[in-house]
Amino acid sequence: MELFIVLLLLLILVLTGSQLFLIIGTLSLSLFYLIGDVELFSITKDMFDTVNKPALLSIPLYVFAGAVMSKGEIAKRLIDLMMALFGWMKGGLTVGAIFACVIFAAISGSSPVTLLAIGSIMYPAMLRYSYPNTLALGSITASGSLGIIIPPSIPMIIFSIMTGADVNKLFIAGLVPGIVTAIFLMTLALIIARKYPLQTVPFSAPNLSTSFVKSIPALLMPILIIGGIYGGIYNVTEAASVGAVYAILVELLYFRKSSIKDIANTLYDSVIIMGTIFIIIAMAAVFNRFLILQDVPSLLLEKLSGFITGKMMFLLISILMLLIVGLFMDAISAILIMAPLLLPTARMYDVNIIHFGIIFTLALEIGYLTPPVGVNLFVSSGVFNQPFGKVVKATLPFMLMIFLSLIIVTFFPEIILWVDNQ
Repeated sequence: MELFIVLLLLLILVLTGSQLFLIIGTLSLSLFYLIGDVELFSITKDMFDTVNKPALLSIPLYVFAGAVMSKGEIAKRLIDLMMALFGWMKGGLTVGAIFACVIFAAISGSSPVTLLAIGSIMYPAMLRYSYPNTLALGSITASGSLGIIIPPSIPMIIFSIMTGADVNKLFIAGLVPGIVTAIFLMTLALIIARKYPLQTVPFSAPNLSTSFVKSIPALLMPILIIGGIYGGIYNVTEAASVGAVYAILVELLYFRKSSIKDIANTLYDSVIIMGTIFIIIAMAAVFNRFLILQDVPSLLLEKLSGFITGKMMFLLISILMLLIVGLFMDAISAILIMAPLLLPTARMYDVNIIHFGIIFTLALEIGYLTPPVGVNLFVSSGVFNQPFGKVVKATLPFMLMIFLSLIIVTFFPEIILWVDNQ
C-alpha cells in the first residue's frame, strides 16, 4: 500500500510538470522511508559531499561566459569571420555555421547556449541567401549539440563528479570526437547543398582580413580555455574563471557595446541555473545512495549477464540504454542517474572510464535531438518559429552523423585513449 502511494505521488508530480529535483527528491526520500533504518544525517552528508566539489563552480562560469558573448559582440564577430571565410562556397554558410558552433562550443560548454548564439544570426542569414529551410534548420539544430562534446563540456563535468573520472582528460579526449562529428556534419551539409541553386557571398580578401582582425578577441577565448587546461597552466574551474573574466573585459572595455547592467542580468541568470543544477545533483545523490544500499548495480549486472558476452557487448547495451533514457531526460539528469548505475558493471568489464565518459556524452548528445524531450528541438522550434515536427524531420539526417561518430568512438577507442596514457 505504501509503495502504491509513492508511485501515485510520483505520477502526479510527473503529470503536473514538477521540477526534476522535486521528482527525484520525493522518490528518493520516500524509498528511504519505506526501507527504514537510515539516518537522516547520513543522507544530508551525502548531499553535501556531492555538491562540495570545486569542479561544480566551473558550470555557472562557463554558462555566464557563453551568455555574455552570445548577447554581446564576440559571437557576432565570430560569425562575420565565418561568413567571409566560407560564404563563397556552395553551402558555405552552413559550413560556416557549423564551424562557428565548434568555436563557440569551446567557450560555452552548453548545447542550447551554442545553438542560440550562432543560430539566431546564421539561420536568418542562410534564409536570405535562398538556403532551403530544412538545410538551415537541421544543420543549426544539430551543430548546436556540439556544445556538450567539445570541451569545456558541462555534462563531462557532471560525469567526472559522479564517477571520479579526470575531468581534464575527459575534456582533451572530447576534442577528437567533437572535430570528427563537425566534419561529418559539414560533409553532409555540402552534399545536400549541391541539390539546390544556392546564392553565395562573393569572396573578398580585404573583407576576410578585416573580419579576422575584428574577430581576434573571439578566437583567443577558446585558446585561453583549452590551451590553458591542456598546457597544465590551470584546472577546469580556473579556466572557467579566466574565460568569464576575459569575456567581461572584452565586452566592456574593448567592444564597449555591453553595459554593467547587461553583465549583471546575465550573472543573475547564471546563478539561477547553478542553483537549479545544485539541487538536482543533491537529490540525485540521495537516489544514488539508495541504489547502492539496495545493491541495484549488482542486480543489474546479474540481469544483464545473460546478454553480455564481453566488454563490447556491454558498451552496445549501455549505448542502447542511454539512447532510450535520452528520449525522456536531458543529459545532466541522465548522467546523474545512469553513471553510478552503470559504472560498477563497466569496471567489471575493464572499460576505460575516459572512453566510457565520451560514449556517455555522445549518446546523450543525440538525446538533445530526439523527441519527446530533445532540448535543442524545442529551442529551435521556439527561436526560429518553426513547427516541432518540421524541426525533427530536418534534424534527423544530421543526427545520424552524430550517431556515426558514436559508433566510431565505441569500436575504435584508440582515437581518444591516448589521453589516458599521458
